[in-house]
Amino acid sequence: MRTRHGVIGALLLGVVAAGCTDLNLTDPNQRTADTFWQTEADATQGVNATYRALEENGTYGRWMQFATDIRSDVGRSRSPWGDLANFTKSVLSSYDFEVNRELWQHHYQAIFRANQVIANVPAIAMDAGRRDRIVGEAKFIRALMYFDLVNLYGSVPMTLAPAAPTERPAQASAAEAWAQVEKDLTEAAAVLPAGYSGADVGRATKGAAMGLLGKAYLQQGKWAQASAAFAAVRTSGQYQLLGNYGDNFVAANDNNLESVFEVQFGGPEVLAAGARGQNLLKMMGPCGVGFCDGEPTQWLFQQMQAEQTTTGGADPRLDATLFYNKPGGMDVYTQPFAQRYGDRLGDVFWKKMGEYYKDNQDWDNPINVKVMRLGGIMLLEAEALVEQNQLGPAKTLVDAVRARAHLAPLATLTQPQMRDAVEHEEIVELAFEQERWLWLERHGWLTDPAKIAVLKAHDPDFELFDAHRALLPIPSTETNLNPNVHQNPGW
Repeated sequence: MRTRHGVIGALLLGVVAAGCTDLNLTDPNQRTADTFWQTEADATQGVNATYRALEENGTYGRWMQFATDIRSDVGRSRSPWGDLANFTKSVLSSYDFEVNRELWQHHYQAIFRANQVIANVPAIAMDAGRRDRIVGEAKFIRALMYFDLVNLYGSVPMTLAPAAPTERPAQASAAEAWAQVEKDLTEAAAVLPAGYSGADVGRATKGAAMGLLGKAYLQQGKWAQASAAFAAVRTSGQYQLLGNYGDNFVAANDNNLESVFEVQFGGPEVLAAGARGQNLLKMMGPCGVGFCDGEPTQWLFQQMQAEQTTTGGADPRLDATLFYNKPGGMDVYTQPFAQRYGDRLGDVFWKKMGEYYKDNQDWDNPINVKVMRLGGIMLLEAEALVEQNQLGPAKTLVDAVRARAHLAPLATLTQPQMRDAVEHEEIVELAFEQERWLWLERHGWLTDPAKIAVLKAHDPDFELFDAHRALLPIPSTETNLNPNVHQNPGW
């Protein structure tokens, strides 16, 4: 079993390396970009600082779940913070609203750090294999950031080298961005190891690069290339499904054998050292315990109740994902649901990745955010196979995931039926794991008026949605500063 939070201690060493200041003071002992990149230790601190950027609010610490799950038909918002509730409806009164601004800024902050590693580490005199690995890790992170940005914003500025303050990078097309993501991940996969031990657990691996490459191909409809990349992860011998689905989402099982890549977080004990925890369940957890600023939809709840296990029980993924008024009782952070929510028993709340074994939820949640895990990779591979009409291999993969949930194998299905079955399985298996918005995007549901009408039936938050809202508006701070960046159409 992989150790938990192995890379957190290493990350703390790199936080200072990425620091910057606006004060007009000169510290004679302060290392600069010209003097920093000299040793192997510098290279390690530089890439650690790049990982640290993944913890920010706009990367994986808070807002990505709002931009993906809560904006999709598996989530909704009734937040009293009106601008946040409107954001989840893809309605923005200001393009510089905190969520939109931080999504943009924090992704580019990570890219800025990755570019420094990629540009400077190759010249450091150090072990060649370790040097190549560190550069590969930075390329993986850069690709992950551009993967998110192109899905959220479409055409985005492309920076591939450390940028000077006066530079105004050109806006790349989505096709150019995808090409760069593919290039970075292909190069990263060639030099990254299959796995790590000790304090290095949690760093990007060859499997992580191949898994993200598969997702990039999938998002572009490159079905054959996607299924091949996913198959390389699945057959590598590095990963296996955990016996209990819910074990993926508790702190004790971070970095487990099913994990392909997850962002490392720590609890309140790491704050003073510069690392942090994720805020997802404090922001979106059950009312009272959290702020319930983002909630599951009733449609998702119904999807998770659609089937029973082979012994007549509920799909175990339901209880691992949601709090609800369960017949026979269900505790919400050690207090019975009915006792805690006597006046709102029809509500459902997010449970996955929460500290529900305690009586409250920390702001800084130490449970890692799962970016990719084998259960999801198998379903995404099945999706790509269905689009190639390879229904038998797709069924085998879906049945393996269903078996873990004690569900019967699928019947023999036609291609359209199998497509629907895989979609349903992804909804139930991957709820709250930032996948549903991507599915809607790649299958044209966010730009087809007829399909948008169906989404409105799933989730009333789509009532004001139209095709131009499939992409977020680029923050005004960016378009005002950079004449080479143009606002997305319709905004």
